[in-house]
Amino acid sequence: MNHSLRGGLRLIMNEMIHESEFFFKFANKLPYSLFLFELQTQTIAKTDPLVFANSKAQEIHNFTNDTLSILTIGSLFSFLFTAEFLDQIQTDLQSRKPFDLVVSKDKFNTFGILNQPYLLKLDHLDPNFYTVTIEELTDSVLANKILKQKETKLDRLLKTLISGVVVVNKDGQIIYANDSATQILELTLEQIEHRYFSSKEWKQIYEDGSPFPADKLPLALALGKQMTIYNCEHGIISLDGNVKWLNVNATPLFDEDGNLEGATASFLDITELKKTQNTIEQQNKKLTSVLDAIEKSAIVSVTNPDGIIIRANSKFIKISGYEEDEIIGSDHKILNSKFHKKEFWKTLWNQIKQGKTWEGIIKNKSKDGNFFWLQTFIHPLFSPSDEIEAYLSIRFDITEEIQALENTKRVLHFTGIQNNRLQNFAYIISHNIRQHSSNFTSLIHLLEESKSEEDKKNLIEMLHASSIQLEETISHLNDIISINQTLNKPMEDCSLKKEVSKTLSILGGSIKLRNIIVETIIPDDLNIKTIPSYLESILLNLVSNAVKYVRLKEGAWIKIVVSEKKEQIQIIVEDNGLGINLQKHGNKIFGMFKTFHRNEDARGIGLFITKSQVEVLGGEISLESEEGVGSRFCVSLPKNPDETLRA
Repeated sequence: MNHSLRGGLRLIMNEMIHESEFFFKFANKLPYSLFLFELQTQTIAKTDPLVFANSKAQEIHNFTNDTLSILTIGSLFSFLFTAEFLDQIQTDLQSRKPFDLVVSKDKFNTFGILNQPYLLKLDHLDPNFYTVTIEELTDSVLANKILKQKETKLDRLLKTLISGVVVVNKDGQIIYANDSATQILELTLEQIEHRYFSSKEWKQIYEDGSPFPADKLPLALALGKQMTIYNCEHGIISLDGNVKWLNVNATPLFDEDGNLEGATASFLDITELKKTQNTIEQQNKKLTSVLDAIEKSAIVSVTNPDGIIIRANSKFIKISGYEEDEIIGSDHKILNSKFHKKEFWKTLWNQIKQGKTWEGIIKNKSKDGNFFWLQTFIHPLFSPSDEIEAYLSIRFDITEEIQALENTKRVLHFTGIQNNRLQNFAYIISHNIRQHSSNFTSLIHLLEESKSEEDKKNLIEMLHASSIQLEETISHLNDIISINQTLNKPMEDCSLKKEVSKTLSILGGSIKLRNIIVETIIPDDLNIKTIPSYLESILLNLVSNAVKYVRLKEGAWIKIVVSEKKEQIQIIVEDNGLGINLQKHGNKIFGMFKTFHRNEDARGIGLFITKSQVEVLGGEISLESEEGVGSRFCVSLPKNPDETLRA
């Protein structure tokens, strides 16, 4: 297309909205086909409609008005939307450059009337419109166009290469360099072109720092001996004194008659690769030293992916007690102590099969039956294709440390238990004895105020019963003292109904003084195997709390329900007393020295003692409470626990 015509067309298009009639007249006078499409989005799309086709297009392609109204660029030029062209079209349009293409009439001739290959141009002339023009080509114009297209493609290809590319004439003068060459050499295009490749300015060197001879350079060999050179490595010192390492290929170039015309070279910057190689070599030396040290100090073995031992060092063989030929070919089950569960081994294998390192302690058994503990590290080893080809196990014998630790834990364990026992004992004395004392005080107060002989007689009997209960409590406390260090304290069968009655008898004076109605629901034959002193203390604490925090008014009640469910004894102590604000105090209900009401007699250890005793007996305790409504304690204990106290 004539450049002046195209310039005029672009100018007219910019004013097309206001001067559309003039544009159509201008376009209809053009000697080639012109199609005008509307751009519906920011990028060209198959559905963009045809808005106008000039007279030449209608004449050649026999379009009618009805045909024009339904045509799109996709229906006319479908080949433009292949991956071969579409990306470049979008790029050219965004940069406001026309896209042109020589199209073979045999390959892409949508328009069968055309007798010659044609030049297709797509031009984004306006934000809302673009044109496609079709111009038949003569042989000479076609040849030039095809050559230009090939040159353009070659230039684009060279620009996208990460390799630097230079072309020299037969005198060694650089006549072309791509963008990567300027970046690698850290020079501008002006600094590279017209310079000779053998110029002393380049300062090429060997790896040891000595000068690299000019006649040994790849381009010198390509020009002088007309050889193709591959993978020649040399350094080049930049203007700022830094060394850059290049991997260079070079080959001679010949004209159509076979005469030497020049040479071309491509090169990669391998500076970082060189640094990495040097680092790897240094690391390999260090790794070799580390492996030697590990081999001498650790217990090492290697297995195949199925766990079969294919290598074992002398330390492994010695600690296992087996001969080498017994170890090689077997798996590590030969050392299985049966200490670890199946889940342990399953987890280990799942982890290493995922390519992760496993670390842990394994108890093993030697051939002569001795047990030994190994701190173990298992590392997957990968093949070049990134598949696990073996497992390396590095182990350290920590048998003595484990035995010492177990002894220490055992001593600390029993010492801690004894300390807890002594502490509980002190709390029980201070707390439970005080309950008896409080009951004595209440009964004596009632006795002093009593006027009838009958009441006095009943109160004296209650005092006598309380003294008997106090004696039993002291006896049980003595039992706690006598618990031996091995904690092998036998338990006893206790009647729950009898234990609850005993508790109510102890607190009888306080209950009567406060006019509390007590309801019990307990099967007559329901027994539990437990430590009597602990059960007594649990019941006494829960019921005495209900008595202590009753609301002093008519209708005060305490309800005690005991039942059995799934080999568990459930004890519920419920009241309509003051209650506790669980939102405020819920996280410290069972804490030591925690009180929740202004009761001068409260010491804040009853619930702490109760929870400790319940847990020692293998049970659980919970609380439901609402301030001003009441509380409901629920204790769950195993009906038949182990014969010894739970640690």
